Amino acid sequence: MKNLSLLTCLCAMTLLAQENKPAEAAADPKSTQVEVLEVEGKRFVLVRNFATVEDFANFERNVQVIGQKRQEAQQIQQLAQIALTTPEREARTKELEAKLTVLQSDNAAMAKNYGFDLSRQYLVVQTKLNVLSALTNEEYIKLAADKDFKAESVVNSGDKKFLARGSVAGTVEVEAFKLQVQRVMETRRALQQLVDLQPRLTKDADKKKVEDAVKNAQSEVNAALEEFKKARGYDLPNEITLQTAEAKLYTLLSDEENKKLTEQAQPKKEGEKKAEEKK
Repeated sequence: MKNLSLLTCLCAMTLLAQENKPAEAAADPKSTQVEVLEVEGKRFVLVRNFATVEDFANFERNVQVIGQKRQEAQQIQQLAQIALTTPEREARTKELEAKLTVLQSDNAAMAKNYGFDLSRQYLVVQTKLNVLSALTNEEYIKLAADKDFKAESVVNSGDKKFLARGSVAGTVEVEAFKLQVQRVMETRRALQQLVDLQPRLTKDADKKKVEDAVKNAQSEVNAALEEFKKARGYDLPNEITLQTAEAKLYTLLSDEENKKLTEQAQPKKEGEKKAEEKK
């Protein structure tokens, strides 16, 4: 029976679990304003705001770590199921118990710190991005030697340095910016593919076709870059890093939670309607 309970516990720890634990914001009728996001017919409730680069980066690292631990536990579970001898099965089961104990403890810490639980489905919405471009040592030395150099314009990440190009704030603005960057990257990639193709061609007709295609692709790259510079005020570097500075974490509402939220909102709507009728 212990084997069965361990396997059941592990299988329940999935981001797409059918039965979710109650979201705190949705479950507590006394909570402050509840923020709900509707995506493709599904309703998500806000459980955490990330207001700094460090806070969100720590969250991402922790999610990766706990995800890796869950994967390790799943692998041990599979080995326990195919064990050929009783001693091997017992050893795997004991190892699985230890892994699950750590996993459950980490999951509880994630729930406390971030409102995150492995049994729920989540959605991250970026609300502010920092735009960075990598600096070589030579570029940094030249930049630092300028009389107008500002130390805060350079971001250190490990042994690498990045030049801060600015930031983009607002959910819509962030998505629009990413689409703009994507357009430039796609036109550059298409151009590079055509350039790489040219040396392999042997027929004059094929060479002419690709040569014309390269010219057209280069025009598209130039147009995309010009549009970006006009909108943002600087040239888009060949390599760009988009750093999440602020974000919101939402969790998918279960049917029960959805119903409870609707019921909580109903009295408020009726009160507003009556107040409007009295005017």
